[in-house]
Amino acid sequence: TYTFTHLTNVSSYCVLLAENLGITDQEELKQIAVGGLLHDLGKRLIPKTILNKPSKLSDDEYRIIQAHAKVGYEELHDRSDLSHGQLMMIYQHHEKLDGTGYPVRILGEEIHPWARLCAVVDIFDAMTCTRPYRKRMPLVEVVAHLQKIAGPHLDKEMVECWTSAMSDK
Repeated sequence: TYTFTHLTNVSSYCVLLAENLGITDQEELKQIAVGGLLHDLGKRLIPKTILNKPSKLSDDEYRIIQAHAKVGYEELHDRSDLSHGQLMMIYQHHEKLDGTGYPVRILGEEIHPWARLCAVVDIFDAMTCTRPYRKRMPLVEVVAHLQKIAGPHLDKEMVECWTSAMSDK
């Protein structure tokens, strides 16, 4: 159930952040919602023993987890019913602005805006939900963490917009 909840949360959060960033086109918002639902598609091929492991992952297990972005993209890249932006949400949502992310370590503006948006809410949801390896974190700590990594890892404007929206809650 965690995966279903995570995917629906990320999809909803992507739309909320997009709207807060000024995106109003309904077709674009629908595409962003679907991209959010699909962003972790590649994880379905990862053994549950790795996905649900309560302790630290080995280097090999971490590489298997990291492959999910490329695997999901490769599975869907030739579909005509998905846009470039949606495919980039799947492929690039773990890329970091400073080039230290994965799967291909691209930099800043090379990362599609929808993927940068997805990255912010993906981390937010992962930290605010209980995972097999740790309990959920308090909102104030999650907001502080997102603000700390804004700039080097995440789009600063998107983090500011998201944390402002979440701090109002």
